[in-house]
Amino acid sequence: MTSFRDTTHLVVQGHEGWLEFRSSHGHRCSPVELLFKWGHNMKVDGLCRKEILKSYLIEPDGKKSELSIGGPEETAYKITFIPEQTGFYRPVVEAEGVFTVTVDGQYLNVPKKDCEFPLESVAYTQYAGAVVPVGHDLEGAVQAVGGNLELLPLFWKPWKVGDTIELQVKYKGAPAAGTQVALINGMADDKDEPQLKDTNGAGKAAFTFDKPGFYLALVRYIDNDDVQEGYYDRRNYTATLFIMVTK
Repeated sequence: MTSFRDTTHLVVQGHEGWLEFRSSHGHRCSPVELLFKWGHNMKVDGLCRKEILKSYLIEPDGKKSELSIGGPEETAYKITFIPEQTGFYRPVVEAEGVFTVTVDGQYLNVPKKDCEFPLESVAYTQYAGAVVPVGHDLEGAVQAVGGNLELLPLFWKPWKVGDTIELQVKYKGAPAAGTQVALINGMADDKDEPQLKDTNGAGKAAFTFDKPGFYLALVRYIDNDDVQEGYYDRRNYTATLFIMVTK
């Protein structure tokens, strides 16, 4: 097995996972390959441990099935599936766990009750999603993935410079108004800042692509009411969506 630098603990400082599909479309009965990566703002930084991950697939007809996650390949886990129909597929990788920060600055993968000197304990749930069109030049609505935090594109097409994508954020099924969404160009220089938009009353935000590249839409949500005594003090949610834009 390929070794990797374990940076799972940096989820406490803002690391997230994302799922890349760097092709325009897939084909029926042919393998589709995706890469799950880990870091911040599309900058790879090590990799998280596989045991915090699970993966599933939403098919065009809404059917949900599990996906297997391959072994680590330096900076990514490979995920493969074979589509049997045309339409939009929604692969998702979900990361979940609890980290406790101690008073002396350690990051421990255990609940609060298992630490002698805990400072705070945070549960986290992350959804890394992509849209895989199976078929040529598909346009239309895509399936929601059904997580507690949903980052849903309201329409999908082969994205080009000048196009505008509209995203809707929902938390537990309700529009998340006033939530900040970031759009990150993973091919931009380090000095380029992500585009930031706050969602409107319907939980929607729109972005116009000004450059070609591989983009990541990202949203975070903190639920301070999700507390489990002795285990964690709050739950942090993150959802990411990979987008490829051409000239």
